[in-house]
Amino acid sequence: MKYCSFIPNAGGEINECCREHDFQYSEFGTLTRAEADMALRQCAGKRHPKRAFIGWVIVRLFGWIYWKKK
Repeated sequence: MKYCSFIPNAGGEINECCREHDFQYSEFGTLTRAEADMALRQCAGKRHPKRAFIGWVIVRLFGWIYWKKK
């Protein structure tokens, strides 16, 4: 399953970063929203720093829509 819509053709490692971010946004996540977003930025930024920054801005602006949505 593809999780990283902001990074076209994201490989397994980057896709795993996004999968973890989605998990943290679920009711089972243990991080705050800000922590989950920063973890995504740091993880994805290892391979795609510019795209990771853009993705981080997007999740900070619009992630509240999905945060802990049941």
